[in-house]
Amino acid sequence: MVVGVAIVGLIIFGVMRFADDVEGAFSEEPCQFISSDEASEVIGTQVEATSGDSAIGAILGLIRDTRLLGDAPSCFITDEDSRIQIWVSVHDGSDAAEVFAAGADVAAGQVVSSTETDSGTITLETDPFRGEDVSDLGEEAFCVDVGATVSGGVFARSGERVVFVTALAMAENEGADVLGGTLCERVVPLARALLG
Repeated sequence: MVVGVAIVGLIIFGVMRFADDVEGAFSEEPCQFISSDEASEVIGTQVEATSGDSAIGAILGLIRDTRLLGDAPSCFITDEDSRIQIWVSVHDGSDAAEVFAAGADVAAGQVVSSTETDSGTITLETDPFRGEDVSDLGEEAFCVDVGATVSGGVFARSGERVVFVTALAMAENEGADVLGGTLCERVVPLARALLG
Protein backbone atom coordinates (compact mmCIF):
# COMPACT_ATOMS: atom_id res chain seq x y z
CA MET A 1 0.00 0.00 0.00
CA VAL A 2 2.84 2.39 0.85
CA VAL A 3 4.35 1.78 -2.61
CA GLY A 4 1.00 2.51 -4.26
CA VAL A 5 0.61 5.74 -2.31
CA ALA A 6 4.14 6.79 -3.22
CA ILE A 7 3.49 6.15 -6.93
CA VAL A 8 0.22 8.13 -6.89
CA GLY A 9 2.00 10.94 -5.05
CA LEU A 10 4.81 11.03 -7.60
CA ILE A 11 2.35 11.13 -10.49
CA ILE A 12 0.47 14.05 -8.95
CA PHE A 13 3.72 15.82 -8.11
CA GLY A 14 4.83 15.39 -11.74
CA VAL A 15 1.55 16.73 -13.12
CA MET A 16 1.74 19.77 -10.83
CA ARG A 17 5.35 20.44 -11.86
CA PHE A 18 4.42 20.06 -15.55
CA ALA A 19 1.62 22.57 -15.08
CA ASP A 20 4.08 25.03 -13.53
CA ASP A 21 6.52 24.56 -16.41
CA VAL A 22 3.94 25.15 -19.14
CA GLU A 23 2.93 28.69 -18.26
CA GLY A 24 -0.72 29.43 -18.97
CA ALA A 25 -1.55 25.88 -20.09
CA PHE A 26 -3.30 25.12 -16.81
CA SER A 27 -4.92 28.33 -15.62
CA GLU A 28 -6.13 27.85 -12.08
CA GLU A 29 -9.71 28.67 -11.18
CA PRO A 30 -10.19 29.40 -7.48
CA CYS A 31 -12.34 27.11 -5.35
CA GLN A 32 -15.89 28.45 -5.08
CA PHE A 33 -16.37 27.15 -1.52
CA ILE A 34 -13.24 28.26 0.33
CA SER A 35 -10.37 30.59 -0.55
CA SER A 36 -6.74 29.54 -0.51
CA ASP A 37 -6.13 31.87 2.45
CA GLU A 38 -9.03 30.40 4.43
CA ALA A 39 -7.93 26.83 3.68
CA SER A 40 -4.33 27.69 4.63
CA GLU A 41 -5.46 29.10 7.95
CA VAL A 42 -7.53 26.00 8.75
CA ILE A 43 -4.85 23.49 7.68
CA GLY A 44 -1.97 25.41 9.23
CA THR A 45 0.27 25.66 6.19
CA GLN A 46 0.15 27.50 2.85
CA VAL A 47 -2.12 25.70 0.35
CA GLU A 48 -3.91 26.49 -2.90
CA ALA A 49 -7.63 25.76 -3.26
CA THR A 50 -8.47 25.18 -6.94
CA SER A 51 -11.80 24.46 -8.59
CA GLY A 52 -12.34 20.86 -9.66
CA ASP A 53 -13.61 22.30 -12.95
CA SER A 54 -10.19 23.74 -13.79
CA ALA A 55 -7.80 21.92 -16.14
CA ILE A 56 -5.66 20.75 -13.23
CA GLY A 57 -8.79 19.71 -11.32
CA ALA A 58 -10.02 17.67 -14.27
CA ILE A 59 -6.70 15.82 -14.54
CA LEU A 60 -6.38 15.20 -10.82
CA GLY A 61 -10.04 14.21 -10.69
CA LEU A 62 -8.87 10.77 -11.77
CA ILE A 63 -7.85 10.12 -8.16
CA ARG A 64 -10.79 11.91 -6.52
CA ASP A 65 -12.83 9.76 -4.14
CA THR A 66 -16.29 9.75 -5.76
CA ARG A 67 -17.95 7.17 -3.51
CA LEU A 68 -20.08 10.00 -2.11
CA LEU A 69 -21.19 13.25 -3.81
CA GLY A 70 -19.55 12.03 -7.03
CA ASP A 71 -21.56 14.45 -9.18
CA ALA A 72 -21.25 17.45 -6.84
CA PRO A 73 -19.01 20.46 -7.54
CA SER A 74 -15.54 19.95 -6.10
CA CYS A 75 -12.23 21.60 -5.27
CA PHE A 76 -8.68 20.34 -4.96
CA ILE A 77 -6.45 21.63 -2.16
CA THR A 78 -2.69 21.13 -2.19
CA ASP A 79 0.53 22.69 -0.99
CA GLU A 80 3.47 23.78 -3.16
CA ASP A 81 5.17 20.38 -3.02
CA SER A 82 1.95 18.34 -3.41
CA ARG A 83 2.52 16.72 -0.01
CA ILE A 84 -1.01 17.67 1.04
CA GLN A 85 -3.75 16.52 -1.31
CA ILE A 86 -7.35 17.07 -0.29
CA TRP A 87 -10.60 16.91 -2.25
CA VAL A 88 -13.69 18.85 -1.20
CA SER A 89 -17.15 18.08 -2.66
CA VAL A 90 -20.16 20.19 -1.70
CA HIS A 91 -23.91 19.79 -2.20
CA ASP A 92 -26.20 22.71 -1.39
CA GLY A 93 -29.98 22.39 -1.43
CA SER A 94 -33.21 21.85 0.46
CA ASP A 95 -32.75 18.10 -0.11
CA ALA A 96 -29.53 18.03 1.93
CA ALA A 97 -30.95 15.72 4.62
CA GLU A 98 -32.05 13.22 1.97
CA VAL A 99 -28.69 13.45 0.18
CA PHE A 100 -26.88 12.79 3.45
CA ALA A 101 -29.16 9.85 4.29
CA ALA A 102 -28.61 8.32 0.85
CA GLY A 103 -24.84 8.73 1.26
CA ALA A 104 -25.01 7.09 4.68
CA ASP A 105 -26.80 4.11 3.12
CA VAL A 106 -24.14 3.78 0.43
CA ALA A 107 -21.35 4.00 3.00
CA ALA A 108 -23.00 1.30 5.12
CA GLY A 109 -22.86 -1.13 2.18
CA GLN A 110 -25.69 -2.00 -0.16
CA VAL A 111 -27.16 -5.13 -1.69
CA VAL A 112 -26.34 -5.05 -5.39
CA SER A 113 -28.17 -8.23 -6.33
CA SER A 114 -29.93 -11.15 -4.73
CA THR A 115 -30.48 -14.46 -6.50
CA GLU A 116 -32.54 -17.42 -5.29
CA THR A 117 -30.95 -20.83 -5.90
CA ASP A 118 -31.76 -24.39 -4.85
CA SER A 119 -29.17 -24.04 -2.07
CA GLY A 120 -30.49 -20.73 -0.79
CA THR A 121 -30.08 -17.04 -1.55
CA ILE A 122 -26.87 -15.63 -3.04
CA THR A 123 -26.44 -11.96 -2.21
CA LEU A 124 -23.88 -9.59 -3.68
CA GLU A 125 -23.15 -6.54 -1.52
CA THR A 126 -20.83 -3.56 -1.72
CA ASP A 127 -18.17 -3.23 0.96
CA PRO A 128 -19.14 -0.83 3.74
CA PHE A 129 -16.82 2.13 4.25
CA ARG A 130 -18.65 4.04 6.95
CA GLY A 131 -16.47 4.78 9.96
CA GLU A 132 -17.30 6.23 13.36
CA ASP A 133 -19.73 9.11 13.86
CA VAL A 134 -18.23 12.56 14.42
CA SER A 135 -20.25 14.16 17.20
CA ASP A 136 -19.02 17.75 17.04
CA LEU A 137 -19.39 18.42 13.32
CA GLY A 138 -22.58 19.90 11.90
CA GLU A 139 -25.89 18.15 12.52
CA GLU A 140 -24.69 14.71 11.42
CA ALA A 141 -21.32 13.40 10.31
CA PHE A 142 -19.24 10.25 10.07
CA CYS A 143 -15.73 9.23 9.10
CA VAL A 144 -15.12 7.52 5.77
CA ASP A 145 -12.65 4.65 5.64
CA VAL A 146 -9.85 4.54 3.07
CA GLY A 147 -11.01 3.36 -0.35
CA ALA A 148 -9.51 2.33 -3.69
CA THR A 149 -8.11 5.82 -4.26
CA VAL A 150 -6.17 5.47 -0.98
CA SER A 151 -8.07 8.40 0.47
CA GLY A 152 -10.38 8.73 3.45
CA GLY A 153 -12.08 11.54 5.27
CA VAL A 154 -15.43 12.77 6.53
CA PHE A 155 -19.02 13.10 5.27
CA ALA A 156 -21.07 15.77 7.05
CA ARG A 157 -24.24 17.86 6.89
CA SER A 158 -25.36 21.12 8.43
CA GLY A 159 -28.65 22.68 7.35
CA GLU A 160 -28.86 22.65 3.57
CA ARG A 161 -25.18 21.86 2.96
CA VAL A 162 -23.52 18.43 2.69
CA VAL A 163 -19.74 18.13 2.39
CA PHE A 164 -17.44 15.23 1.58
CA VAL A 165 -13.81 16.01 2.40
CA THR A 166 -11.10 13.43 1.71
CA ALA A 167 -7.33 13.44 2.00
CA LEU A 168 -4.94 11.26 0.07
CA ALA A 169 -2.99 9.02 2.43
CA MET A 170 0.51 10.37 1.89
CA ALA A 171 2.48 7.86 3.94
CA GLU A 172 5.57 8.97 5.86
CA ASN A 173 5.83 12.49 4.53
CA GLU A 174 5.74 16.00 5.91
CA GLY A 175 2.21 16.54 4.65
CA ALA A 176 0.94 13.83 6.96
CA ASP A 177 2.89 15.41 9.82
CA VAL A 178 1.44 18.85 9.11
CA LEU A 179 -2.12 17.53 8.99
CA GLY A 180 -1.63 15.01 11.81
CA GLY A 181 -3.80 12.14 13.04
CA THR A 182 -6.02 9.88 10.97
CA LEU A 183 -7.36 10.98 7.59
CA CYS A 184 -10.75 11.74 9.14
CA GLU A 185 -9.24 13.80 11.96
CA ARG A 186 -7.07 15.66 9.46
CA VAL A 187 -9.98 16.96 7.41
CA VAL A 188 -12.60 17.60 10.12
CA PRO A 189 -11.43 21.23 10.65
CA LEU A 190 -11.74 21.87 6.91
CA ALA A 191 -15.22 20.29 6.83
CA ARG A 192 -16.19 22.47 9.79
CA ALA A 193 -15.05 25.60 7.94
CA LEU A 194 -17.04 24.57 4.85
CA LEU A 195 -20.21 23.95 6.85
CA GLY A 196 -19.91 27.42 8.40
